[in-house]
Amino acid sequence: MNTFLSESQEALKDTYLAFAKEHVLPVANQLEDHTLSLKDFVQKLGQQGYLGIVVPKEYGGAGGNFIDLVLFVEAVSQFDAGLGLTLASHYGVVELINKFGSDVQKSRYLPLLARGECVGALAINEQQAGTDFMAVATTTTGGALRGEKTWVVNGSIAGLFAVLARTESGVEIRLVDSAADKSIKVGADKSKLGLRSAVTNDVSFDKHQLGKDSLIAEGKTDAALQLVMNVAKVIAGAASVGVVESALSHSAEHARTREQFGQKISQFQGIQWKLADMSAEAAAARLLTYRAAWSKDDKPEEFVRDAAMSKLFASKVARLHSAEAVQILGALGILSDSPTERAYRDSKVLEIAEGTSEAQKLSLVKELGI
Repeated sequence: MNTFLSESQEALKDTYLAFAKEHVLPVANQLEDHTLSLKDFVQKLGQQGYLGIVVPKEYGGAGGNFIDLVLFVEAVSQFDAGLGLTLASHYGVVELINKFGSDVQKSRYLPLLARGECVGALAINEQQAGTDFMAVATTTTGGALRGEKTWVVNGSIAGLFAVLARTESGVEIRLVDSAADKSIKVGADKSKLGLRSAVTNDVSFDKHQLGKDSLIAEGKTDAALQLVMNVAKVIAGAASVGVVESALSHSAEHARTREQFGQKISQFQGIQWKLADMSAEAAAARLLTYRAAWSKDDKPEEFVRDAAMSKLFASKVARLHSAEAVQILGALGILSDSPTERAYRDSKVLEIAEGTSEAQKLSLVKELGI
């Protein structure tokens, strides 16, 4: 693999970053405290083509690849990593339909998902089925969906749920349209330590009647689950890279301008060594995440491993670097409206959301044949 982006991808990265600076940075605090509607903002992303980056052109998308998507998540997450989590759930559904959807499902849902008229949400986790998602208790007996899901990112803004449920012979995935159906109840947005702009909800299904075309990936549930989980991991890794870049940028800028004892603090070797380590580790996290995005389509046999590495390493670096950024900025770094304070909180959630760090280690050990 050429670990460097092509010229067109470099240009795309610049475009995404310019967009994020103009449209995400000014409203990041409002998205964080929910004084700005996330649903309205996400719909605007769709109107500008950012919810259909990997949707084929024939279905109204940009026809881009997974690296293109990762670059966008990285850019917006420099200013609001919660949007990265929002995109992970949405694009998990998009990629599920891209890969395993029937022609009818693709024609029905992909254009809506790409335009932002319908936001996707993965409804997989339950109270007793987190990392062990095969322990789900939600059922589809008699053509009716019954059960309760938790930690559903995008729950209160979703138009389409991808629901993991149990059958008599195993598990399956159903596409469930949330539009105006009393059999679907969405709980209040949960208050979280970080990634607060992303809405997270409990969703219950009470004898929801399933449509005849709701079943997706029939006979391929394991492969479909593996795909969507690993897609979400890499997107979370990209969000972590965005946090890492934000931490480094704010730390370096503060070091260049802050004076103590008659000189810029960037002249102190202790600060220099912190910034040097942050720079090297940021590059490693970025390249590992790009590698994972590349392997999805170009070397799929390594995608499971690469996705786990990206999620594990990038989120760890985000936590360590955001802590260093707070330390370098001192009192300024702990103010509630400080980007470094938010990065510090967001980074911890990124070690848990879309698969805990421990789960990634188990996956990597399994890849070693142990």
